[in-house]
Amino acid sequence: MCYYFGETGVYSQNKLKMKPNTLDFGKLKQVIEYLTPANPRYSLFGGEPLIYPHLEELILKIKKAKCFVDTPTNGTLLEENAKLLVKTKFDSVRVSLDGPRKQNEIQRGIGSYDKAMAGIEAIVEEKKKHNSKSPDLSIIYTVTPENYDSIEEFFLKDLNLEYFNWITIQMQNFITPEMGESYAQFLKTEFNIEDAKYWKGLVREPRDFLNIECSELSRQVLKVKKALKEKNKNLLLLPPSFTLENLDAYLKADWSKMSDQYKSCIIPWVSTDIVANGDIAPCHVFYDLVMGNLHDNSFEEIWFGSKYQKFREYISRNQFISICPGCCILYLSGNKMRKKGPKKN
Repeated sequence: MCYYFGETGVYSQNKLKMKPNTLDFGKLKQVIEYLTPANPRYSLFGGEPLIYPHLEELILKIKKAKCFVDTPTNGTLLEENAKLLVKTKFDSVRVSLDGPRKQNEIQRGIGSYDKAMAGIEAIVEEKKKHNSKSPDLSIIYTVTPENYDSIEEFFLKDLNLEYFNWITIQMQNFITPEMGESYAQFLKTEFNIEDAKYWKGLVREPRDFLNIECSELSRQVLKVKKALKEKNKNLLLLPPSFTLENLDAYLKADWSKMSDQYKSCIIPWVSTDIVANGDIAPCHVFYDLVMGNLHDNSFEEIWFGSKYQKFREYISRNQFISICPGCCILYLSGNKMRKKGPKKN
């Protein structure tokens, strides 16, 4: 499932001889100091963000700048970091759990479920101890062929919903081989990039999802949605419409038939990813397209540089590139366009 360490993940392709990197904290401090007047929101991504060796220093640097900081985490290190996260007034922790113990461990390894649950309990207890509202807790549930029919059991039986403010249920992101090849050609033609590799970790065929019963998936999600509404909990669905028709189109990679249609994406103008090796990438997860590196140029030079401007101009003219439907950020930041026809719940 993971596009980094899964069977096709970039770190699983031994021929690349890639090793995990750790982002240089000195470079990161410079970025935070430069961006402070803009009061940006920081999201610590990974790998697993809680293994970062300068985690406390990083949080304190961001909080001193009076900025918001959150992180997704697999939860296995939450218990040992609970005191740190509460003490530093870390804003939001999004725990990735993919169902009841059996389903979660299929995707995330033996013991991952119990560690994550213990970490959540530790955060809750530490918040009570210090009468703190921070960090806010939420759950991210990624729907795959292994866990699509466990949503109702997980949220309505296993989970204590009182601990959480937000729930995210998102379909597994993927692109087809054809979308990937088109993206590779775009990189080569527009930016002279020929060693593209990250996109290959997201390639799936629609047949990989044939065992997902869209009617059952839709039924369970809508039932959970109703329960969350009754408890005044926030629910984020990616894509936003979990109707039978929309899910069927999504899993068949028939993007044009989805009810969730978008005109454009604003990410190239408002957000960026800083990769562990110092690369600056405009598209989340798809780190083949790099605008520059912090070890060679400052953030300001890269953000306002000619390469970034060229990419923004391309998106302005063409709206999207081929891999855009396979990115969850599109559903968060895209300029939405509803197709004509009856409104669907």
